[in-house]
Amino acid sequence: MYLLITPISSTIFRWGGVSSILISGSINTGYYEPLPLPSTIYGFLKYTLVINNIIKDNDPVPKFRGPLFYVESETEKVLCVHSYPQKLRCNNDINIKTDEGWYEHRLGIGLDRKKKITKEGYIYMEKMLNLQLIANKIISKAKRYGVLIDVSLDEHVKDKINGFVAPFGGESRPAKIQVIDFDDVGKLIRRNEVLLASPAIVDPRDDDNIVSWDDKKVNIEAIEGKITYRVVSLGFERGKRSQMKLGLMPTVKLNVEVNKNSIFQEGIGYLTDRGWGSVCII
Repeated sequence: MYLLITPISSTIFRWGGVSSILISGSINTGYYEPLPLPSTIYGFLKYTLVINNIIKDNDPVPKFRGPLFYVESETEKVLCVHSYPQKLRCNNDINIKTDEGWYEHRLGIGLDRKKKITKEGYIYMEKMLNLQLIANKIISKAKRYGVLIDVSLDEHVKDKINGFVAPFGGESRPAKIQVIDFDDVGKLIRRNEVLLASPAIVDPRDDDNIVSWDDKKVNIEAIEGKITYRVVSLGFERGKRSQMKLGLMPTVKLNVEVNKNSIFQEGIGYLTDRGWGSVCII
């Protein structure tokens, strides 16, 4: 089942951050991308499915793949894959980098949630991305756009979640779910490139052009620039931060001559059931 997640207003996809001590105290800022981390989507789905009594709080979220950026007009449908850092690579031959003018800059004050008071001298800055501006850059007069994911859900839950609004991304900004019929996804494949769509959790290797996990491996090459690895957080589970792992950033093409459909379905690396290491063919 394909779900299109569309923020109701500008949203925050923060992939990491830095802090420094200033005269006024500490200030946090971060690294922002045009698509969310899989851990952000996992939390969004968990909230949606529990609130709608589709799963219980202790149940895992069904397997999902993505995210992609999807936009359509009256005459055109376009898929875009994340090209880290801060870029989207689209199958209509448009490749864009997020423009600073597409962000709203907000200043906030840290809160002590237990004492319900502000933290003295602690301020932070957030950059809220307007996805509609991205959509209109890809297609003029875009009528529908958002973060597209493929989730293993039964059709009978469609009416429960279609139109549901849930907190999504930083600052828990609201976003609306649309269940979309996407049987013609194959018609959108134009380049036939096998690309990494989300960070892949992999084992460390000496050869940057080969990634491995368990007893599997695959050859990769950079789309542009260089192959990038970063230590990533797997998110939070029950209020506790999960482990930090080595992540291959979505900047690469997979050199797969056979079994393209298999690697498309399974992804690469660890924790693919949680969206890490998703693969897209565009």
